[in-house]
Amino acid sequence: MNARQNFLALVNKKTPKALVNEWEPFGSVFDPLMAMTLVAQPGRSVVDPWGVTIYWGENEPGAMPIVTEENKVCKDITCWQDYVKAPDIVNATLDWTEAKKQAEAIHADGRLTMSLMATGLFEMSHYLMGFEDSLMNLLLEPDSMHGLLDYLTGYKLDYAKLLVENLHPDVVLFHDDWGSKTSLFMQPDTWREFFKPRYEKIYRYFKENNVIIMHHSDSFCGPLVPDMIDIGIDIWQGVLPQNDICKLQKEYGGQIIFMGGIDAQLIDIENWTEDLVRAEVRHACDTYAPGGSFIPCLTYGGEGSIFPGVNDSIMDEIRNVSPRYFTER
Repeated sequence: MNARQNFLALVNKKTPKALVNEWEPFGSVFDPLMAMTLVAQPGRSVVDPWGVTIYWGENEPGAMPIVTEENKVCKDITCWQDYVKAPDIVNATLDWTEAKKQAEAIHADGRLTMSLMATGLFEMSHYLMGFEDSLMNLLLEPDSMHGLLDYLTGYKLDYAKLLVENLHPDVVLFHDDWGSKTSLFMQPDTWREFFKPRYEKIYRYFKENNVIIMHHSDSFCGPLVPDMIDIGIDIWQGVLPQNDICKLQKEYGGQIIFMGGIDAQLIDIENWTEDLVRAEVRHACDTYAPGGSFIPCLTYGGEGSIFPGVNDSIMDEIRNVSPRYFTER
């Protein structure tokens, strides 16, 4: 099997011939929706089409929203309609020519096309009003939060339909972090009330169009795994070692794939060494590979490492240890 076939065997509950090696089976496509809406630039502070101030510092691995009392988009959730205006992606003039060329090249290379959808519903809510307001308003102003989240869901469905109708990726990578390293940001029942039914709508559309769903949440989300299965997530990407991965494999293996398990904070560091990286990869694979439904990977929401060379060593060691867990039949 090549990397694509090996991954599809795992997703389709057949027997793979090797460990899926991080992002090897996939090729990311940069599409015009991303170009229009994800405008962060290294070393700069920019305002995105929603009006959110996004800052990406020099030598920092990624961008973050900077939300203050002065610049927050949604200043009062009870009249969110006065503040929140989605980018008009439906009527925008979008040129898909280059994205389609990228997709053709990825398929010709024997890989699956993957499209990124960011930012997710919870993250979008705190981009618009700040983290504290977003969490407090779930409890204090639930009706208004339901209205805002319905609006955001409608936008995401429009985005999904444009993506499928123009590009039809094999895999969609949807980003939304639902917790810290050790706990959820909210009680599971709160998440189920506000987010589960809306994600079910979005992911149902993708499933109806035979798109594989990879959801990134590099956080503690163990209590939500049965709900992830309910809403159609094929792969939970970013699963931290702080989750009881072995227990989750025993309870839900075969229903969802756990992609992660390699502890970035231990190895993706300035003074990394080959021995350090390879030892952590062997530990993760020895711990989780026997349980199945597992893809060893750094828990970031995309390919690569912060420090050059770390990810190359990770992938090389995954190739080295993979024969331990598979025999020719």
